[in-house]
Amino acid sequence: MLDDLTRGGRSHAAMRLALFLAVAVAFAIALALIAGAILSGASWGFWGLGLPHAIIALATLGAGLAMGRWFDREPDPLAALGLPLKPGAVGAAARGAALGALLIGVLMAVQLAVGWLRPASDAGTAAAWLRHMGGMAALFTVAAASEELLFRGYGFQRLVEWLDVKLAVLVDAVLFGAIHVNNPRAELLPLINIALAGVLLAGVYLRTRSLWAAIGLHWSWNWFTTLFDRPVSGIEIDAPGYDFRELGPDLLTGGAFGPEGGLLMTFIALAAIAWVFRSPFPGPQKEAASVRRSR
Repeated sequence: MLDDLTRGGRSHAAMRLALFLAVAVAFAIALALIAGAILSGASWGFWGLGLPHAIIALATLGAGLAMGRWFDREPDPLAALGLPLKPGAVGAAARGAALGALLIGVLMAVQLAVGWLRPASDAGTAAAWLRHMGGMAALFTVAAASEELLFRGYGFQRLVEWLDVKLAVLVDAVLFGAIHVNNPRAELLPLINIALAGVLLAGVYLRTRSLWAAIGLHWSWNWFTTLFDRPVSGIEIDAPGYDFRELGPDLLTGGAFGPEGGLLMTFIALAAIAWVFRSPFPGPQKEAASVRRSR
């Protein structure tokens, strides 16, 4: 069975995907039981959002590394997963974050320019703002890592081998949108936009073969949305010290769901997708493939 799983081919990619999901679920259950025993009775409030994300991140990372080491026989499972521990990782994450900042910045600049977004004062101090935004940076780091490992990590990589790139990206994007269906005020357009964000994130991974870049983009998208005091995927997060009042048409701005709920985000996401998908994607690292062929 082990030899079957480590040989190439679409059917074997599907088998490895199924095994990865089973291992990840087993890891997640074990981690949830451990966390429940240790943290029983603790009240985390809003920060409790970070715990399930941390469990998902650790479970999918552990399952991906286990599959890479023992089934794919990768010499460097972290690098094969898209998370090489090299100096270039910081640059990849920074470039992803810069793209996220650009997209949200353009969106907010348009709304400010036409008067659909108006800054106003609010209660809070500079120290409170620093604590809040620092906490959001940490929370969004865990959330971005968990969702990218789950949707653009080992499972997505096997999905690409199984279904080819276009269909794999479509399936991944639909699933990414679907997990947000229970978010506050989630309707059809917000879910479509989140699915488009999934296409963009998949494209960034495929363009760079780096999960660091995808995590950087995902983190920046959320953090800069919070910086402008707008809801993130329907979740209201109030920044101390100032407020941005949304005055434009909800169909364009997203209204109470936040920027991801409006047609402006649809247009910006489509433009970014067109740029990322402008040419064929590079293949996986040649050195890793050559090592596998030599075995």
